[in-house]
Amino acid sequence: MFRKSIFVLLIALRSAYAVQASAPSSEPFDYHIYIRPVYYYVNTTDRDGSQHTDHSMNLRARFGIGYQPGNKLLFRIRAATRLSTNQEEMNFLFRGYTAGSGSYPAGTATVDELFIRWHGRPGLKLTFGRFQGRFPLSGFIPKGVDRYYAANLSIAHTDGVWLEWDATGTWRLHLIGSHNSPSGSSHAARYPIRFDESAAARVSAYANIQHRNTGGRWAQREASVSITPRSFYRDGELRNHAAFSTRWMYRPSFSMGGEEYLIGGELGYIPVAPRPADAGLQITDDRLLPGKSAVSWQVSAYVNHFFQRHRVGILYGQTDPHWMISSSFAPNVTMAEMRYRYTIASWIHYEFRFRRRGEQYRPTDAKQRRQIFDFYTRFTLSF
Repeated sequence: MFRKSIFVLLIALRSAYAVQASAPSSEPFDYHIYIRPVYYYVNTTDRDGSQHTDHSMNLRARFGIGYQPGNKLLFRIRAATRLSTNQEEMNFLFRGYTAGSGSYPAGTATVDELFIRWHGRPGLKLTFGRFQGRFPLSGFIPKGVDRYYAANLSIAHTDGVWLEWDATGTWRLHLIGSHNSPSGSSHAARYPIRFDESAAARVSAYANIQHRNTGGRWAQREASVSITPRSFYRDGELRNHAAFSTRWMYRPSFSMGGEEYLIGGELGYIPVAPRPADAGLQITDDRLLPGKSAVSWQVSAYVNHFFQRHRVGILYGQTDPHWMISSSFAPNVTMAEMRYRYTIASWIHYEFRFRRRGEQYRPTDAKQRRQIFDFYTRFTLSF
């Protein structure tokens, strides 16, 4: 009965939207509704060998309104909520930071977009306010080792200023200055990264350069750097946190029946990172890279349209125990994932995912590494 009721509601929303979209309007407004119901199954084998499972029904809904009075300006606001059968309470939060994982928890409603965007000229945009600055590895399993927000059920944002500039005929430059609250950041930043020790840590800088031609053999080529000054202690000294990353995705030319193949990867490197012990993790194994550095990486491959409107993809990635800035990858994790998508119509698609995560290094006080297997099935609807 619950599933039938949800389905009828979604069809009604779609019908109402279609009528609205077909009606002529002289007002420069646009409306968007995004709904994502998700069923989750999680099985965890803990460090002491015990096992437990969890089932939950979840929902993320977002409603946005845009107003464009002319060719130069765009005003936009969007409300978002995240619900779960496991939540304990419901809160409305409007604040300048999220949890260290980079997302608001279940049982939250907030405003995740509130910005003004100025189109100075073709190839130049300036956004001010609360926005979504997302730079994942391409593909329909989007994950990023640094700035990627609002995956799956997450609700997140960036508070600051964003410049997008077509610097040349082939390269686009993104420059983002984001504000950090003393209580935390609006992007992922796990402990021991902190923002209450120095006024310099209240502003993070992010730069990304990307190739604009994504229709040829290279579907993605880009490099990024993010810097948060004086935001963690290392050897008794307050240090700057700098992370470098590069992403690429290649499209081979062969095809047997009209399908598309993609293969790519992302690599992240932090020259000086917090010590794993400072993050509460004493590890037993020697790291592959000596010194103070931290590494995160992922590879993925896709077959798109192997049947009409069907896609399948796989992903594998690892992060060091002191990689603290990704919302996609927790520290000290090895992840393998398979995902399938069926595009039912332009406004709705269905996905299911199998994923296994394990600790890359065993903590000294643990009998074994923690292992987590999870499965979800979900619909994504946009009106």
